Amino acid sequence: MGRPRELSPEERADLVRRGYRPIEIWVPDLGNETMRAQLDEEARRIAEGDELDDVTDWIHAVGPTDWDKP
Repeated sequence: MGRPRELSPEERADLVRRGYRPIEIWVPDLGNETMRAQLDEEARRIAEGDELDDVTDWIHAVGPTDWDKP
């Protein structure tokens, strides 16, 4: 796939002038076995935590919040 086409200095200046700013986004490489193993472990721990910790009882115990009031 490769890198996207780089913008010319004029194109960059036009975008900045219109209120845009450049950013760089890094995402997990799902083709990397180490990353996949880490993500699998995190997902397992989240699922295990969901089974062990029921926050519903706590929510009911602390009572209604401001947005619950009419």
